[in-house]
Amino acid sequence: MTSRTAVLAHAARLARHAPSILNTQPWQWRIGRHTAELRPDNARLLAQVDPEHHLALLSCGAALHHAVVAIRARGWDVAVDRGTDPLARITLAGTAAPEFTDLAAAITHRHTDRRPFGAQPPSGEIIADLRRAVLPHGFDTHLVRRDEVPLLAAATARAASDAAHRPGHTAEVAHWASGGSSAGGIRPVPMRALHGPATGDGDIGARYLILHGGADREWLRAGEALSALLLTATVRGVSCSPMSELVEAPWPRGLLATLIGGAAHPYLVIRIGYPVHDEPPPAASRRPAAETTSSMFTGALPL
Repeated sequence: MTSRTAVLAHAARLARHAPSILNTQPWQWRIGRHTAELRPDNARLLAQVDPEHHLALLSCGAALHHAVVAIRARGWDVAVDRGTDPLARITLAGTAAPEFTDLAAAITHRHTDRRPFGAQPPSGEIIADLRRAVLPHGFDTHLVRRDEVPLLAAATARAASDAAHRPGHTAEVAHWASGGSSAGGIRPVPMRALHGPATGDGDIGARYLILHGGADREWLRAGEALSALLLTATVRGVSCSPMSELVEAPWPRGLLATLIGGAAHPYLVIRIGYPVHDEPPPAASRRPAAETTSSMFTGALPL
């Protein structure tokens, strides 16, 4: 029987595939005999793009959900305690019937896809599936109506303009887009498209979901909900591209709240659709497991 430590170490390694702001992968895992602790990696926080570290917490939440999915797929029950230091502690609580096996299989196949989407939009059934994926985490999704897309595009353009005038913002984006400073390296990626949703035939089938919750400070849990949505989309064959720039500043985030209505708090916009080409997008490189995972006790972690 696989040891509990091996199960936790395996989950931490799979969690490296979680999405993160500018692919910073800002998390650290410490693995014990029965528990795994998740903390932010302070060396990979973004002082200009994410000064309050909201998006870093969201990224860590996605990694947390990836890890939990990996554990449950191996037939283990798990308890998660969330806090500040550590952000979360996972404790294996005994064996159980395997769950989330389809989501676990999608972890290494999920990729952010910023390429243009074709004319076919995701069906209402799929959009409902994505909503159902986030509801157990205390979140919901708002589908942006067609007539609201120009307003969303204007907000994205305004967010880009504001960001360009913030001291150090452009340099920080360029630094991480070109690989950052990690010895493990981050694959160079195009600068984020901050010019708004495309409106021509090249992206006409794209739809936009606003992930929102009832509280304003649940960024870790929002990341868990995001992970559930993205993995579900992968299972259903839908490509996604998170748009974090719209929640980095108060003004565009307030506009998103207006689109949703009520007292909801927006956490992220996710662009969904089907790419024009069948081949998957280039995969972003991942930090070596030795950079993101360490042991609470002497000795190497089991493979």
